Amino acid sequence: MISKDYIGVIGDIHGCIKTLQAVHKKLSAYADEIYTVGDLIDRGPSSKDVVQYCIDNEIKLTKGNHEDMLINAIEHPSEFNIYMHYRNGGIKTAKSYIGSFEIDDFIKYFDEMKSLGHHEFMIHLPLSYEFPKVVISHAGIIEGGDRETILWNKTTPLQNLDKLQIIGHTPIRSYKYYEDYYINIDTGCVYDNKLTGIVVDIHTGKVINSVEEYCKDKI
Repeated sequence: MISKDYIGVIGDIHGCIKTLQAVHKKLSAYADEIYTVGDLIDRGPSSKDVVQYCIDNEIKLTKGNHEDMLINAIEHPSEFNIYMHYRNGGIKTAKSYIGSFEIDDFIKYFDEMKSLGHHEFMIHLPLSYEFPKVVISHAGIIEGGDRETILWNKTTPLQNLDKLQIIGHTPIRSYKYYEDYYINIDTGCVYDNKLTGIVVDIHTGKVINSVEEYCKDKI
C-alpha cells in the first residue's frame, strides 16, 4: 500500500540497468517517490541507460563520488582527472555511451554526455536530501565533515543526527541497519551480489520494508 509518508531508496547501482528496473518496480508498489544514494555509473555495463532511466522515471539521487569524478573529468579535463575516472570503472561508462573504452576517445564520450543532457543532470545533483526523520546521502554525514567526506568517507563513524541516515558507498553483502542511526544499503550489486531498496517512513525514520534483487546484468 502506497503511503504519502513513505519513500523508496535504492543503493549503489553502478550501471546495472536490469537490476535497477526490477528493484524500482518492486519499490513503486510502496512509494511514489524513489531516491538513490548515488553512484549510478561506472563498473557495470549500462551506465548510460541507468542515467536515462532515472531521468525518465523521476528517480531522485544524491551525488556519489563516481558522479563527482566524472564531472571533474568533464569540466577540468586534466590527464589526472580523466585517468581517475577511467581507472575507477569509467571505461565501462565510456563504452556504454560511445561503444569505445579507449581513453583517447574521451572528447567524443564527454560530448555525447553533454548532448544527451546527462552532464547537465549530474552537475545539479544535491549532496543530500533531508526529511523530518531521514537524511539521504552517499557516504554519510560526520562530525566536522565537509563536501569530500559526504562523498568519500568510509572510516569515520557517522554523526548521530536524531534522524536515520541512509547511505551507500561502502559495499557489504547484506544491508546494515542500526535503528534511529543509519542504514547502509550498498550491497555490492556490481560485485555479483544484490541491489537493495528500502521503504522508509520519513516522519518516524523507521524502515518499513526492503526489497532485493541479485544482479541481473552481465558485468
